[in-house]
Amino acid sequence: MISKNLISIIIPVYNGERFVGKAIESCLHQSEKQGWEAIVVNDGSTDNSQQVVENYLDDPRIKLIVHERNKGLPSARNTGIRNSAGNYVAFLDTDDCYMPHTIKNFHTACEKARRTIAMFYSDYLCINEKGETTGAKRVPPPMKRPDLHFQVLLPRLKDIQPSTSIIRKDALEKVGMFDERFLSCEDIELFTRIIERYDIARLGFFSTRRRFHQEQMTKDTSTMIFWREEFNLEYLKRHDFCYFCTTHDRKKQAVVAESYGDMMMKALPPWGPYPRTAEYLYELSLSMRYSSRVQIKLRSLKADEVPGDQSGEE
Repeated sequence: MISKNLISIIIPVYNGERFVGKAIESCLHQSEKQGWEAIVVNDGSTDNSQQVVENYLDDPRIKLIVHERNKGLPSARNTGIRNSAGNYVAFLDTDDCYMPHTIKNFHTACEKARRTIAMFYSDYLCINEKGETTGAKRVPPPMKRPDLHFQVLLPRLKDIQPSTSIIRKDALEKVGMFDERFLSCEDIELFTRIIERYDIARLGFFSTRRRFHQEQMTKDTSTMIFWREEFNLEYLKRHDFCYFCTTHDRKKQAVVAESYGDMMMKALPPWGPYPRTAEYLYELSLSMRYSSRVQIKLRSLKADEVPGDQSGEE
C-alpha cells in the first residue's frame, strides 16, 4: 500500500565526501521503496562530494542542488525545503544513516496522527567513523506545557536531532524555516518555534545511526555554547515569564527563575554551563522579588565565579 504522504529527505553536504554516499545509500536501502525523495544540497563543497552524489543521480528519487559558494547549514537545509515536493520534510545529516525501516515507520506515524502532530522525533544509535555501533540514545518524551517551554532551554533538548526528526512542511513554512543567522543550534531554535505553535511527539524506535567523529561542528564547544546562549536569551526575551510557569504569582515566579538560573550554571561540559542565561534569569528573579541570596549569586556570576549554594531564607 502506497502512503498518501510524500516525505522529502533533505541531505546538506559540505566537504562530506567520506560519508555522503553512505547517507544516500541508507535511503536507497529503505524497505519503503516509494513515497519519498532525497534532496542533496551541495553547499559549496571544495572536495569530491558532488562527484560522489552524482553517482546516485540515475535514481529519480535522488536530486542534487548546488550552492556555488558555502552559505552554511541552515541555508542549505532551507534550499532543500524550498525545492521539496513532499508534505513532510525529514532531515538527514551527511554523516548519519537511516535504519532500514525508518521511512516506513515515519509514514505510519504521519498517517496515524492525521496532521494533529507537526513534528516527530525518535531515538538513535551512536556509531563511530568506521560505522561501528558504540551506544544507543533513548530520547525523553516532550514534557507537558508550560514545562515543555523550559525543556527547550535546558541541555536535555540537545538529544532531539535533525536526523531523527520529521516535520510537516506547512508547519515549517508558517514558522519560517531555519533562521540563517544562527551558525550553530539552528535546529533547536527552529524546534522551539514549532513547539510554540504546534504539538510534537516522540516515536519509540531507533530511526538513525548517528555518527560521531572529530570533524563535527559539535566538537567546537565554545561556539556551541555561545550560540546556545544566543538562542536561550532570545527565547526568554520573546515571552513574559508567566509563559513558562503554571503560576501567575510573581513572587513564586521569582523562585522559579532563580531555580532555572541555578540549572543553567549546573549544566555540565561540553553542553554548559550557561552564565549569560543564568545572569538573565537571576536579574529577572530580582525584578520580581528581591532576594539577598539571588543578589549574592548574581554578584558572584558577574565576578566570573560559579555561585555556590546559599542556604537560609530572607
